[in-house]
Amino acid sequence: MPRRAELRGGIIDAAVLRDCCLDTAGTVDPRGLRLRGVHVRGRLDLAGFDAEFPIAFADCSFDEAPDLTGASVRGLAIVGSPRLPGLIADGLRVRGDLDLSGSRIAGAHPGGGSRVPAAVWLRDAEVGRRLLCVATTIDAGGGQGAGRRPDPRVGQRPARRRVRRDRMRPADGCRHRRLAGADRGPHRRRAHDGPNDPGEVALDLGEASIGGSVLLTSYADRGDAGRARIDGQVAAANLGVAGRVVIRGAVLRGPDGQAAVSAQRLAVSGAVSVEGGSRVHGGLDLSYGDLTTVTIGGDCAIDAPGRLALGLLGAEVRSHVTLEPGLTVAGSMRLAGARIHGNLVMSGVTLRSPVPEQGLVSARAVAIEGEVQLRRLTTEGGYLSFRGATIGGTLDATGATLHNPGERTINLQQAVVRNSVRLVDGFSSTGFIALNRCVVEGRLNLRGGRFACPGPSAENPGGHAVQAVGVTVRGGLHLRGARIEPSVDFRNVTVSVLDDEPDEWPERFVVSGMTYERFGDLRWDRAARLRWLARQAEYDAGPYEQLARVFRQHGYTSDAEAILIERRHRERRAARRHPLRPRTALDALYGWAVGYGYRPGRTAWLLLALLIAVSASLYVPGVRDTLRATDPRGNAYAVDGRVVTVDGAGAGPAGADAAPSAQAPRADACGDGQVRCFNPVLYAVDTVVPLISLGQRSTWYASPHAPLGRLAEWWLNLATLAGWVLSTMYVLSFTRFARSV
Repeated sequence: MPRRAELRGGIIDAAVLRDCCLDTAGTVDPRGLRLRGVHVRGRLDLAGFDAEFPIAFADCSFDEAPDLTGASVRGLAIVGSPRLPGLIADGLRVRGDLDLSGSRIAGAHPGGGSRVPAAVWLRDAEVGRRLLCVATTIDAGGGQGAGRRPDPRVGQRPARRRVRRDRMRPADGCRHRRLAGADRGPHRRRAHDGPNDPGEVALDLGEASIGGSVLLTSYADRGDAGRARIDGQVAAANLGVAGRVVIRGAVLRGPDGQAAVSAQRLAVSGAVSVEGGSRVHGGLDLSYGDLTTVTIGGDCAIDAPGRLALGLLGAEVRSHVTLEPGLTVAGSMRLAGARIHGNLVMSGVTLRSPVPEQGLVSARAVAIEGEVQLRRLTTEGGYLSFRGATIGGTLDATGATLHNPGERTINLQQAVVRNSVRLVDGFSSTGFIALNRCVVEGRLNLRGGRFACPGPSAENPGGHAVQAVGVTVRGGLHLRGARIEPSVDFRNVTVSVLDDEPDEWPERFVVSGMTYERFGDLRWDRAARLRWLARQAEYDAGPYEQLARVFRQHGYTSDAEAILIERRHRERRAARRHPLRPRTALDALYGWAVGYGYRPGRTAWLLLALLIAVSASLYVPGVRDTLRATDPRGNAYAVDGRVVTVDGAGAGPAGADAAPSAQAPRADACGDGQVRCFNPVLYAVDTVVPLISLGQRSTWYASPHAPLGRLAEWWLNLATLAGWVLSTMYVLSFTRFARSV
């Protein structure tokens, strides 16, 4: 008849205990074999043992590490053991729980086919329900142990692997609390080269399969005494978890230079969360994993300065990645190539101490279907890189403070943002923002932000606070209230709406090739816009042409022409030619006269003024007295009617070919029809307008022998030249050629 087997206190030989288990296998009560406070002398060898009952050791101590290789039991518990030199259980099959709670495991034993010793070997083990490690301490520095012959290769490697769980397949759940390893062997591999070198692993869950959840938690009411602790790395490559992975109130301390949790290709059906004030020294590497959600609480901290703090390289997250407000992360976050189907939330987080010459967040080519929330984020050194990323929602950095003097603070080069980019309302960047060739489907909103760059650098030779070369913004560029120092680079930017205050732009900027369709302000202030373009770092005609085009498209034709005239003025000044050079003088005259062809009406007024001036001068007696006319016979006429015949022209005798006039001189300015009568107004028209010939200028001329003859001659000739120039300008001003000279 089955009976319950229970032994309390005393000493028992391991061989006797083995015989007892074998001999009473069919008669033991289903509740199992229980030992309490017993000291097991020698090595307990239950290799290959097959029992239908559970075995429990409570507060028992062992001389040597028990060997359960290939054993099969309904349940196994070694709890509260003050001395357990290790556990060798490769291929162990436990249909119920495997409970190591409260035990102190100290030792190091080589595993079959492995050169790495470990305190607990559970390779190829299967646990049907839970693995319980509540308040368990694991110390692999307790020696080789006496149970097996030492592997000669082990002596060459001073560090030990603390727990091995290769290919473990428990079907229900797994809980781990207060696991501690004493030795922290030297750093033996470069970061992220794959599995760790031996001696750095405290808990190895590689290739395991957990049917329930993995919970690494602490007792909430016991303070530090009940805190979960792991000194050494948790290696969980290719671990599959059907439930959740929860780290709550734990302290994880990875080996020097390595991650505290290395769980590449981790597959978790539930959430992965770090909460309850957990402290992770060494970082979390979840690269290439298949995860549902990742959450790190705001009362936690990840401390891996100059190393990887959180790795999601190439991972697929089916929902959100959330770093809650208050979290401090020292180290770099790598999300390159990851695909996040929800939001990436880092609002209120503090990031610092990245990997040298790398970013605080490296998310190159990441695909985020939701939003990137960076509200009130604080960075100290390093930058946020989303180069080539695809973001399905808004990138919102409202109130964020980014500090990386002389270097970039945000890198969105070649990224695609399906909604808006918000760097607004208290946003502060000390460094420079790189937006080159990115596409923003919504708005690029910089309202109320502060952007300062202390000076140029190798990647920012212009010292611009914002680099946005070749950016396409379909929802508009909003700059009202933004303080940008000392400059911005908006070359070849394409936006639909430019919403700004012209006077709020920095002292210098580059807007060559920038195109926009309208302004956000209903006030179309031409003078303010011209003052704006006058502050370009270097003169470029393109922005003036673009400004004039926008004004003309919205019905401000006169303003558009004034802008183009100012463009020509600026161009002449930028050329820095000597003012007395003919080309410079002609260009200045052309601009003053007809506004470089955009103000042809000025010529008409100048011609009219010249006509009036010439007409008025011809009414001056001194000028009128200089005018003469000659008929075909050689008779001279003055405008006051005095007629001088050929024979009476001089005081001496008439020449041999001179003949006396047949008629006496008469006071007739026209010589009784011999010449065209003089008319001051028509004479002025004939002088000033070269396209018209009224016969006045060809008939009457200023005599150089008169007292004012030379002066009148020069005046009329200059008026003719001025009239020809003005008339030519008037005609050419209607052609494209005139406006391109």
